[in-house]
Amino acid sequence: MVGEIRDEETAQIAIQSALTGHLVFTTVHANNVVDVLGRFLNMKVEPYNFVSALNCVVAQRLVRNICPRCKVEASHTAKQLEESGIDPKKFKDHVFYEGKGCVDCNGTGYMGRMAIAEILDMSDRIRELILDRKSAAEIKRAAREEGMTFMREAAVARVLEGKTTLREINKVTFVE
Repeated sequence: MVGEIRDEETAQIAIQSALTGHLVFTTVHANNVVDVLGRFLNMKVEPYNFVSALNCVVAQRLVRNICPRCKVEASHTAKQLEESGIDPKKFKDHVFYEGKGCVDCNGTGYMGRMAIAEILDMSDRIRELILDRKSAAEIKRAAREEGMTFMREAAVARVLEGKTTLREINKVTFVE
């Protein structure tokens, strides 16, 4: 376990450990899974070693859960939905929720947190794109074609399930 990779030396040690058969878990501060790739390459890690050592990349954010005690229906304008990357025509009749605030949640409307995540599985195709130093957009396109769910999509799904709010996911994820 490597607490966090911030420099070239730590990155090289983690990669070499993985290449010699050790299972390595580590963290890298980045906005999404594709940014993690760029961080390693900017730390002068040899791309071939990097893709050989890597199995998957997980990016996550924590969002607050709506308080179950004070959960109420909420409405959003078509503009708010559109700005949040949600099709207003498709979800105009969808019931959204928020917490109004109560004693149990100290008036916040939220209680507890949950992770929203995206996982990049290192397929042969993704490995080749990294080795060929293709753009982040190309890697994302290939990942989507292989079935990857991006963090924003996972966050929107939690909103549509009534587990968190649109305001909350707009604070922690980006509309692309």
